[in-house]
Amino acid sequence: MGGKWIWVKKQKSFENQRACFGVLFKIKDVEEEITLKISASTRYIAYLNGKEIGIGPMRSGRDQWFYDTYSLNGLVQKGENYLAVHVWSYGWSTYQSISAPGGLIFEVVQNRKILVQSDKETRGILDKGHICFAPKRNVNLGFTDYYDSRKFNSCWMEKPKILEDWEKVAEISNIWGELKERPILPFTEDIRYPQHIVGIQQVKKGCQQISVNTRKAFFPERKDANETIFSGFLGFIFVSRKKMTGSISFPNRLWNGLLGNLFVDGVKYEVTNEKRYVQIDISSGQHLFLMEISGKYDDLYCHMEMSFPEDIQILEQIPGIFVLGPTQQIEPIIDGVHRVYGGLKEFNHMEYETDFHQAILKSENFQELKEAIKKYKISFKQIETKDISMDSYLLSLARTEKVVVNESVDEMTRGILWKNDRDCILSIPDKGDYKRIILDFGDIYIGNFEFLLKASAGTIIDVYIFENMYQGDIDYTIGLNNGFRYIAKDGWQKYHCMARIGGRYAMITVRNTEAEVRIRDFHISSKSYASSRSGEFSCDVSRLNEIWNMCCRTHELCMEDSFTDCPTYEQAFWIGDAQLSAKINGYVYGDYDFIRHNLILAATAAENTGLMNALTPTDWNTSIPMWTMNWIVSIKEYVETSGDISIIHELYNQVKDTLKYYEQFITCEGGFLIEAWNMLDWADLDIHNYGVVTGQQAVLAYCYGIGAEFALKENSEKDRKEFLELKHRLLKYIDEKMWDEEKLAYRDGWSPEYGFSETFSIQSHVLLYLYDGITDEKKRKITEGYFQKLPDYFIKAGSPFMLSYLYSCMIKNGQTEEVFHDICIRWGEMIHYDSTTCWEVFPGFYENSRTRSYCHSWSAFPAVLCLEQMLGVKRIERGWKKIKIEVPEKMGNWCRGAVPTPFGVIRAWWEREEKTYRLQLPEGIEIDGKDLNGWKLEVERTAVRG
Repeated sequence: MGGKWIWVKKQKSFENQRACFGVLFKIKDVEEEITLKISASTRYIAYLNGKEIGIGPMRSGRDQWFYDTYSLNGLVQKGENYLAVHVWSYGWSTYQSISAPGGLIFEVVQNRKILVQSDKETRGILDKGHICFAPKRNVNLGFTDYYDSRKFNSCWMEKPKILEDWEKVAEISNIWGELKERPILPFTEDIRYPQHIVGIQQVKKGCQQISVNTRKAFFPERKDANETIFSGFLGFIFVSRKKMTGSISFPNRLWNGLLGNLFVDGVKYEVTNEKRYVQIDISSGQHLFLMEISGKYDDLYCHMEMSFPEDIQILEQIPGIFVLGPTQQIEPIIDGVHRVYGGLKEFNHMEYETDFHQAILKSENFQELKEAIKKYKISFKQIETKDISMDSYLLSLARTEKVVVNESVDEMTRGILWKNDRDCILSIPDKGDYKRIILDFGDIYIGNFEFLLKASAGTIIDVYIFENMYQGDIDYTIGLNNGFRYIAKDGWQKYHCMARIGGRYAMITVRNTEAEVRIRDFHISSKSYASSRSGEFSCDVSRLNEIWNMCCRTHELCMEDSFTDCPTYEQAFWIGDAQLSAKINGYVYGDYDFIRHNLILAATAAENTGLMNALTPTDWNTSIPMWTMNWIVSIKEYVETSGDISIIHELYNQVKDTLKYYEQFITCEGGFLIEAWNMLDWADLDIHNYGVVTGQQAVLAYCYGIGAEFALKENSEKDRKEFLELKHRLLKYIDEKMWDEEKLAYRDGWSPEYGFSETFSIQSHVLLYLYDGITDEKKRKITEGYFQKLPDYFIKAGSPFMLSYLYSCMIKNGQTEEVFHDICIRWGEMIHYDSTTCWEVFPGFYENSRTRSYCHSWSAFPAVLCLEQMLGVKRIERGWKKIKIEVPEKMGNWCRGAVPTPFGVIRAWWEREEKTYRLQLPEGIEIDGKDLNGWKLEVERTAVRG
């Protein structure tokens, strides 16, 4: 690319910056091909003549950055054109990106001639309306929109004359290396408006909310997203005008915020991950508040909700809000040898504390605290004012506000549902502190919110987004500040959010207003990967049709520039989740190029650790061995589905290196003894971070078998023999060590510290059975019996993720009807709770909600079974060269559908009463219909497009 990397001149780099860039260029011939090539760090939205043309760039590993290419034909105008680019530099790492300075590079080309490019002649300025130091969404996603339109023209991308007031930019060093063109399709866009107004409410303020970013005080140089294992304190002095009883609570679990035991004037109030609410009695006067920080934390923000009859006053002068410490710290090392989480048995407490940490705990007032600080030379730092936010954390505000009036919906408010010139008029509340309106979009979407409104200057518009609201019960997004804040200037104005937000419901709360607010054209520009739902399904079982549609919708929402786990909470590429996503996509969508891209992207997880990181790209270092194994299994499944064997050569060295790395953890006896996040399922299995995990060992043995197959393709007999020897050693250990003759079942694991596990689970037996981990035929038969009748003492499947494996075993064992019966019950429960997408886990796993994510990719697996088992189209040879047709014995009276293949789409219809099975089958696919048992098979061949 001919352009140079640029950034705003003379601007100090810090977290969460946004910058605006613009250039003018002229076109004589609008018919000749014109393209824009562009990339940025971290995110950009590009506009041409005021119209959005694209967002990017796609997620990239440490060693490869991508650029996007857009055709400008049909968008450019003869004469002068205005290219504007809004760039959002996170500055810090997230679970999708690795920290880098802000930067932009682009060029506009026509007939190989550069018409304009990024260089020192480009104009740019920091977006002064963007509030940089506002609370994050969470550790996973990074930042969101907090925007003050009084300080900058938010419609600058529509006003080319504004460039006259901007300075020229600076060319910066290229730390991104050689750019590669985006290898997959860009997003597709769908504009969606609310479908219903759920309610209009007047509400009272619910809490005094405080958010403190302690990162720069504790660890001023850090920009990574890695976990922090340490001890320290957050504190302040506060004044109460009277004796009061109130509460302090924390909206998030440990994954997304600091929390710990509270000490008020030396009195301890216990806080844990499960118990995040405490009641406190305070007298009038001045008090010392300390929060003990001790354990593993994934984010260094603290969000507190203080609810007292009247607000307390935090003294702003010295000491202000301060931190003490760290009093100790453990550096996490993820290599399979060092202890996970620094060896902590509980996330929220270190195993011991230092003497000076204990001295601080004994302080009952600030004078005693100062003496302890002086005696032990403890680090004391005051939090900068910009790193403290009051009443800004949207999740806390939404979940604590008290409804005092429910207003009726009338013609004055319905305008928000439509794209026309009708307004939604929100008057000033007469009984509550604020007024809010709750909107239902009818489905979960992910994208960028936009709106047009009229308000008085300083009016605050808070928009909180969530996924489920059943019978008026809002399931708040614990761990996620899911929304945005807009501070209005005077008059009519519009705004386009840069944050990519997922959800179904929008709660719009108006604060600090002196006049009514008019809202118009409130919508989400929904953006997702340009997938094609080539698979089709319909039958006479209406519940299955509903489940098919919710599975497809779920999968589509979890396709961005990679597979993602969910559109709302994380939007992360977990390499283990992606195995199921790829299987679903291969059967229902047939987007083999996209699956291939994900497999290659997953290989960048080795940049973090030889174990391979559980997600990528990020510098949060965490490894789940099962997720690494899923990646290897997924390569094999991709080859079998697509017929593309070239990927074996491309990824063989990475697979080989990974299997070699894992070899060091196989003991001389054959046990896979590793220190890692040894997770199989969201269930209470008695397995440990340091230990042998039976089901995991079976999958690893299977992976060594895959390695042997790949080695054969790569003509490496030495590797093949070595991998097969390791496979057999692992299987022998399972057979000889993990079987319990008394229970006639496999134990879940063994650890040097605790010995054999106390639990037996369906999880272990499913993985053993499915991945050929049972070498003894008698034990295999016993295991098959457990799929028919589960022993009472077995731990049951805890998530849809594990059920996908269980269902595969049951179908293999001839229990197809039972599988679909269970699907209709479990996924039917999701539908009962007014969900249009599939849940992450079932009710009961989280302490105060039905589930966490209401749209989770791994839970869409029933769509595969609808086509494979109900429609009856099964692949039996690599690349769909041969299929088997089979009709379910009893289920359904008719079924029709379509299945994508590399040869084209297979279309199928069957009618039980007529005993007829019809196929439209692309040339090149063989058919095995011998199991139709008296049915008439009609086949129409379709030509393969050449």
